Order: sequence, then C-alpha cells, then structure tokens
Amino acid sequence: MKIIPIAIRMINEIKNRFRLLYNKEAEILVKAPGRVNLIGEHTDYNAGLVLPAAIDKCMYFLFSSNDSNVGRVYAKDLNKQATIDLNNLEKTDSVWVNYIVGLLLEFKIKGLSLKGFECVFSSDIPIGAGMSSSAALECGFAMGMNHINQLNLGSWEIVDMSHHSNHTFMNIYGGIMDQFTSLFGQNDKCMLMNCADRSFSYHDIDLKEYSIVMLNTNVKHEHTISGYNERSAECKEIVKRLQKFDSDIKSISETNNETIDTAGIEWPDNLKRRARFVINENDRVLEFSRAMKNGDIQKLGELLYQSHYGLQHLFEVSCPELNLLVDLTRDNQHILGARMMGGGFGGCTINLMKSDCVEEITNTLISKYKERVGIQAESYFIKVSDGAHVMML
Repeated sequence: MKIIPIAIRMINEIKNRFRLLYNKEAEILVKAPGRVNLIGEHTDYNAGLVLPAAIDKCMYFLFSSNDSNVGRVYAKDLNKQATIDLNNLEKTDSVWVNYIVGLLLEFKIKGLSLKGFECVFSSDIPIGAGMSSSAALECGFAMGMNHINQLNLGSWEIVDMSHHSNHTFMNIYGGIMDQFTSLFGQNDKCMLMNCADRSFSYHDIDLKEYSIVMLNTNVKHEHTISGYNERSAECKEIVKRLQKFDSDIKSISETNNETIDTAGIEWPDNLKRRARFVINENDRVLEFSRAMKNGDIQKLGELLYQSHYGLQHLFEVSCPELNLLVDLTRDNQHILGARMMGGGFGGCTINLMKSDCVEEITNTLISKYKERVGIQAESYFIKVSDGAHVMML
C-alpha cells in the first residue's frame, strides 16, 4: 500500500493519540479512500451504470481489540470520543457515531460475535464535498472490525452491510457505488459497473495532457439528505408506474425514452424529467467509457457538461453555487468540461483541466466565484488510488 507524505504525518498523529488515549499500541492500520465519480450520477440506486474511481484522499483507522463488551472510538478531526456498549446499540445524537453503530448492528444481525475494541481515525477527505467520506468511514471501520475479529467477510458482504445500514438505520436511500469504489478501487483505474447485476470491469484512465480537478463550493444546503431521498422516492414511483405498463420492468435503467413517451403520457412533468435523466445518464456513461478508450478527450468534456445540464434541469439536484462554478468554466479554452458531482445541493464540481495550468485556472475560478457569492471555494488535485487495505503494525 502506497502511503503519501501527508498520510504518513496523519498516521503518526493518530498513533500518538492512540497511545495517549488507550495506553497501548494499535494492532492494525486500515486505509479507506474516498471516491470520484467520473460520470453516472444518481444511477446506482436506479440499477444503472456508473464510472467511479478511488482517490488518494483517504481515512485512516487504528484498531486494537480488548476483552470487554465496550468499543471506544475517537474521531481526531472532530476531537470527539464515543463509548459504545456492544450489548446496547442505539442511535445517538451524533451522525458519525451513528454510522458506526449502524454497522455494528449489521454484524449482530449476521449473528457475528464482536470483541470490544479501541479505534482512532483521521481523514483528509473533505466532508460534504461529494467525495463520500461517509463510505470511507463505513468501509474502513467495517474492514477493521472484520480483521480484529477474524470474521473473513468478503468485500461484497461489507458493501451490503453498509448499504443496508444506510437504508434501515441512517435513513439514507442511496445505492452501492460509494462503498463499492472505496473497497474495489485500483491505482490509475476507473471501474465501469452495472449496478443491476454488480458486474464491473477496470479501465485505464489516460487523460493525455488533462487532469481531474475538484472545486468545492463550500456550501451544503439544508435539504441535502431530504432532497436526495425525495429523488430516490420519485424514482421508485416511476418504476411502479412503469410496471403498470410492463410488469417485467424492475428499474428505470431497463427502459428508454420511447417507453417514457408512451407509458408516461399522463405522468407529472417532474417524473418524466427524472426518468429521462436516468436513461440519458446511463447512455453517457457508455459514451464516456468509449471516448476514454479511444482517447477522445474532447468528447469527455462534452459529456460532463451534458451531465450537469441534466442534473440541473431534469433531475434538479444542483444549486446556484454549483451552477455558477460550472458556468464559469465554459469560456475557458483550457477546460474541456465540468459538472456537479455527488448527491447534489452543494459539494464539488469535477473539472477536466489542462494539466500545465491548473493552478492558474483554479485560482481564477475561485476568485470569480468569491466575487459573485462571497464564499471561498477550495480546489483539490486528485490522483486515482487503490481501494481499502489493512496493514499489520
């Protein structure tokens, strides 16, 4: 596992904190990355196509086991600690603790016995930026518990446990892409996955003289989770209506625009827009994959802009700040494309920029953005990385 200098510093800091808190050394180190999704947004929970990659922004965990029925977890970046009774797992007032409690419940549901534990973790994945820090938290924690308890769970089992916990405990009704990417990522590779049957393949990322740059709006609107869940509910409603037309249909991704024209003639306009976005976005994923294989970098940029238009006007999960950051890129000859990334209503845009002038470009965009909205945006120059790992100490 390759560890970059900033991560070495982070690991040393949590090692020191672990000793101070628990008066012992940790047994294992777990690395779990965030992710970038090149294209294929809101398609995973619609059994569609996605094209994500793990990135070099990661969460690092230290674990040791103990002989009690208590788990002690310290979130270094928040400077907060939680003590969890493994025999009495209940929801708390803290979101990060609830992610952990929800996963511990999943182990219990599977009938697995858990030792008490100590854990310290830290991260350089920006929270709320759409790089899925929550999936890194889930996958890294579950992988650590799997290892110290010698449970031999496979990666897909951890994906399913996290996904189930999100739905039943966290009340977040998303898909499996984020956890899948954090666990299955490979260095310099993206993954084309069909979320319907979980088949996937690795593909080289060769962007020629261009680089992937993330720009963070540094806004997160209050309706982020509620809006995401609303879209999920709308998509379920679309499937119900489609099944009245054809009982064999199980997802929007199995249909096409012609079917929506016929079956949805009397549907509310918002449902027709949602369905068209999912259908078109699945097509864009395939086009993006082909263009990348053929070295057609210009086409990649066009598809990013098309995706953002759909997210803004058809799926309606963008926001003024995201739209502004994308609009500011359109007249720059060194930027081929941009779009919002993630659940929406805030977070990051993903941009395809000329590598030899990314700093100049991003500084200009950040300056213009601040002039317009009074908010300081942030830029992240990411590299595609390996998925989650466990290391003995």
